[in-house]
Amino acid sequence: MVSVKKALLTTLKIAGGLVILFIVLVIGAVGLINNSSIQDKILHYATEMLAEKLETKVEIDSIRIGFFRDDIRLFGLRVDDREERRMLELKTLSAEVEMFPLLFQQELILNEVTVRGLYAQLFKPSPEEPANFQFVIDAFKKKEGSGEKKETGEKKKKSKFKVDLKTVTIEDVKVTFNENQYSLGVLKYHQGWRGKQSGEIRRLETSWVRIKKKDSTHVDNHLVVDAITYEGTKDIHAITVDSIRLTTDNHLPHKRTGKPKRGWFDDGHLNVVACLKLNVHHADKDSICGTLVSCDVNDLASGFHITDVHGQFKHIDGKLHVSKMTVGMKNTTLNFDKGVVQLPSKKKGIPFTFSTSDITGTTLLTDISKPFAPVLVGFKQPLWLSTKFSGTDSNLVFRDVIVKTPDNSLRIKASGGIEGLKDKYKLNVHFNVEHMVTTPATVERIINQFPVKKFMMKQLNRLGIIRYTGSFNVVWKKEQFRGIIATRQGRLNFSFTLDENNKYLLGNIQTTDFELGQAMDYPDLGAITCRAGFRFDISKPRTAQMRRLKGGKLPIGQIDALVMKAKFKFATFSDIAAHIVSDGAVAEGKINMKGKLADILCSFSFTSTDEMQKTKIKPGIRFHLFEKKTDDDKAALKAQKKAEKEERKAQKKAEKEERKAQKKAEKEARKAEKAAKEAEKNNKQ
Repeated sequence: MVSVKKALLTTLKIAGGLVILFIVLVIGAVGLINNSSIQDKILHYATEMLAEKLETKVEIDSIRIGFFRDDIRLFGLRVDDREERRMLELKTLSAEVEMFPLLFQQELILNEVTVRGLYAQLFKPSPEEPANFQFVIDAFKKKEGSGEKKETGEKKKKSKFKVDLKTVTIEDVKVTFNENQYSLGVLKYHQGWRGKQSGEIRRLETSWVRIKKKDSTHVDNHLVVDAITYEGTKDIHAITVDSIRLTTDNHLPHKRTGKPKRGWFDDGHLNVVACLKLNVHHADKDSICGTLVSCDVNDLASGFHITDVHGQFKHIDGKLHVSKMTVGMKNTTLNFDKGVVQLPSKKKGIPFTFSTSDITGTTLLTDISKPFAPVLVGFKQPLWLSTKFSGTDSNLVFRDVIVKTPDNSLRIKASGGIEGLKDKYKLNVHFNVEHMVTTPATVERIINQFPVKKFMMKQLNRLGIIRYTGSFNVVWKKEQFRGIIATRQGRLNFSFTLDENNKYLLGNIQTTDFELGQAMDYPDLGAITCRAGFRFDISKPRTAQMRRLKGGKLPIGQIDALVMKAKFKFATFSDIAAHIVSDGAVAEGKINMKGKLADILCSFSFTSTDEMQKTKIKPGIRFHLFEKKTDDDKAALKAQKKAEKEERKAQKKAEKEERKAQKKAEKEARKAEKAAKEAEKNNKQ
């Protein structure tokens, strides 16, 4: 898509060049003859000269030159392209021209120029094919050696023709560039005394269609700028942009349709309104620097609202340098001292990269709840954060991430990144948590800010200070967490996965000498060494149906555990297999401890994790010393051992795959971080 700026500037350059050339030709031919009939004859002659030079059809209805008023009026300019299509049309043009500098000093001074009704049809079918207006540019392009002649072996340069505009008014501009539409209501410019300048643009509007490469979806885009005002001196140029409105429509249902818990942000249904003020201190063809005074960006469709952006900027050699930047939302303020953005260039093969110094600030996650995470709507816990941010158009890297509450009851230090931003199926969020320290009260306070059912909160409070080290990955509809949790009751090595495809929470836990009895408020049970696997149903339709049938407040799922060592009252037990199944109302468990002479059996059930003392236990024993095993029993025992072996093998394989995936993700994160550091180093150079 060709930008609004390029399309309008191209049109104005072509129209302006043609008009200025024509005025010079006519005035030069007419001289001091102020007679309309003679002017019309010379107009006809000049029009033919212009058509001959352009090798296309050129028409001008009339022109009037008032030498006593220094006034020129042109009516009805029309220019066709080489395919005999109407390329340019200008209804009226009036200009106050100072004649003496024009005739004797090769200087065109236009005190006041007014243009009304400028229409253009511009085409450039492909990057390889020439544009339909290229012949106009070529016609007036200086040929090699033009404007020069040899004198005594040296080239003498021809003096340049100067153009000076004092006041310009352009109204009613409509441009079509390929299939894209552009229009301009009013453009005004005035050059005052002592270098003071002012200008304004009203009702700049464009529409275009963007086709997504991935699925060929057509997205209609509409951009309207209500007003741009300009005030300038030699030292500073102040620009104010009021009400930029961008709307998009992909003619598809909103991404939130049928998913009420999904965020409102959808790039196919945007309604963005923005305003900004900036001061430009220096600008030339190679660089520009200034200050962004304020910027407000609000997507009315999703509720994503950046209330303020301000800081300093400098663009030079394809790099945008920013400093002393502040980004604000309703309850969020982030600051960073320096940032560098390498703008992409296909011609030079330069990719898009960026990096920042330490970003610090405070936030409430409710600021992003409506557009991205409605579950955070009640999250009003203030957080302080700090990080270094870098990346490309497809990868992001976060280094030295620190998140904490104002009272330091929660402290997190981590690093990580996001890969595959261009394809949600390849999206991978990976973070390594170097350490996290918090209290049960803080965890409970955070949990209470989410609209979720709460289980085992009393057990949580018995854990004391909680320390965590580990990592987590988020891939397509799957979140994976692993690490070590250290508490007052012992350490837990865990790995679990939130499967959003099938709606299950599953994983495994290992521990050594964990005081399970103290944690569960079950005094008869002491320290335990075990490993366990679990699987819980998190599907709302399935669990809701089970709740209607059974009632209850327990999680729905099962746990299979192997207890290597456990203390119960005054006895110590080992090699105990446990199987627990919960239907939401009642959790039933079976324990089997095998011995040489007999197996100790135990079944139990409970209905609430907050009242474990009321657990119903049915002990039992099964002697098998003199039991005569049939062939079926032997086969069943063999099959059981084989199944247990296969299960252990599968578990080891799964753990190996998880470690492999973790190492791969960590390797990719380190690679991305290294690339970001290299980009940051290159940007600094």
